[in-house]
Amino acid sequence: MKEIYLGRQPILDKNLNIFGYELFFRDKETNYAVIKDSIEATARVIMNIMSYMDFKDIISNKRGFINVTPEFIEGDLIELLPENKIVLEIGKIKRINKFIIDSIKNVKKKGYEVALDDIKMSDFLTPLFEIVDYVKLNIKEYSDIELKEAVEFLKKYPIKLIAVKVETEKDFLLAKELGFEYFQGFFFERPSLIKNKQISSYKIALMKLLKMAILEQDISEIEEFIKGYPDLAYKLLRFINSPFFYLRHKIHSIKQALSILGYSNIQKWVILQLYASEGGDIKFNPLLERAVIRGKMMEILVSRISSDIAFIDKAYITGMLSLIHVVLNKPMEEIVEELYIENDIKHALTKHEGILGYLLKAIENIEKDNLNEAIEYFHRTGLAMEDLLSAELEAITYYENFMENQ
Repeated sequence: MKEIYLGRQPILDKNLNIFGYELFFRDKETNYAVIKDSIEATARVIMNIMSYMDFKDIISNKRGFINVTPEFIEGDLIELLPENKIVLEIGKIKRINKFIIDSIKNVKKKGYEVALDDIKMSDFLTPLFEIVDYVKLNIKEYSDIELKEAVEFLKKYPIKLIAVKVETEKDFLLAKELGFEYFQGFFFERPSLIKNKQISSYKIALMKLLKMAILEQDISEIEEFIKGYPDLAYKLLRFINSPFFYLRHKIHSIKQALSILGYSNIQKWVILQLYASEGGDIKFNPLLERAVIRGKMMEILVSRISSDIAFIDKAYITGMLSLIHVVLNKPMEEIVEELYIENDIKHALTKHEGILGYLLKAIENIEKDNLNEAIEYFHRTGLAMEDLLSAELEAITYYENFMENQ
């Protein structure tokens, strides 16, 4: 049986919280492209998922959008997927008949939701608008006036609208104003979304703490600094005492917690706090998710080409810091200078240079499902493409398990 790799792209609500994921299935034997072979490919994907992984590890308590065909949803294999969590996404429908309508109605009776994707607005689709749950519109394929008209037409039906290819703040604000409920794209990585926010004193304190850890100042000095922020001290003790560390005895002092973590892990923990400081439930924070997954992927991949623990730690830090400019609303060049980080991390973050930079660029592209661009950068590292794909799945599982302990 061929190996199947899985990736996911977040779908956000109006508050920029993660609502669900579109799941991408990739086959290393088909030039790393997204699998598109109708019934056989979808069946093979589901069998691999059910055999080797748990959906809980992939989508947690969120929805998973999976591309299927009307022919597939009519079969028995659909029942292998967990109902109430899966949205069956049907795309490129060119005609409507009783078979398609009955197939959708049947899976909805079983507890699944259905979305229409990659559609062109047409009256012939009207019967489906009456029964599906979501409609996804690629906003790049419409003018502003056409998009407004399409939304006004679809709002007559009991469906939720998902804007796809939302890449800028302008895209997001327009789609939100028009009445879209959900948004797919990487607009949330753009600092302009928070351009009116001032950096809080809490974030300033975290940046100072991160700098202290990078410079490896005395643990006693770091302890005294943290003691000045009771909520931070509490979070540190909660973190070190979580099941994630499997410690035999509970840790009750700040200094003991810091000593166990060590400077590298203190840096990682502080960076986590910076992302979490954006507010809201951290389990629905797309920036935190992307940063942790990038960091873990970088760590996994570098560990396959080097046994240098310090270099592996640098890889994790690089991935974690790759979105910090969004949180702080500052140019990455300014941030890396303030932190006095080492040149290989600095060049990776600002210029995508060196092994760390090539890996980061490849990961950024695979997130967007730009596989050809990912391959171009990844080949410079000497690793095989399946290393990147398997690292993505391992990092997703790591993140979901990590979040369970938060």
